[in-house]
Amino acid sequence: MAKFQGLKKCEDAFERLVNGRPNRREHVGVRSADITPSMVSVEAGFDKGYLKRSRVPHRPLIARIDSLRGGVKPGAQPTVERISRALSAAEKAKANETAMKEILDKVLTQNLMLVERVRELEASIHGAQSRISLRSNNPTENIER
Repeated sequence: MAKFQGLKKCEDAFERLVNGRPNRREHVGVRSADITPSMVSVEAGFDKGYLKRSRVPHRPLIARIDSLRGGVKPGAQPTVERISRALSAAEKAKANETAMKEILDKVLTQNLMLVERVRELEASIHGAQSRISLRSNNPTENIER
């Protein structure tokens, strides 16, 4: 039975905290919704890590603490907040996608303009080479000019 005396102390400490009559000064005026398993452990005279969710005998007391807190475990985000964050992240991703598509369109347009310019320059070079080869085939023309 000595094994469960620590749990009994924690249950008594929980009741004191809920009723607003804690033994420890730092717990005076604590709202019921702010009570945590670590606070109950300290109020019972143990270190803050005494109550653990992994310990089967502690689970009922921790469930009572969680229900008093509105069912929210410490560190857990409410569903509305998680959905809001997910929607915000989705909007940012959509805006990023739109910006990337605009950049892609600009780059593709520039590439097409460069390809067209290269074709024009190649045609110009080809025309100049044709004239040069014609001149080299007719030596009298080169002298007269």
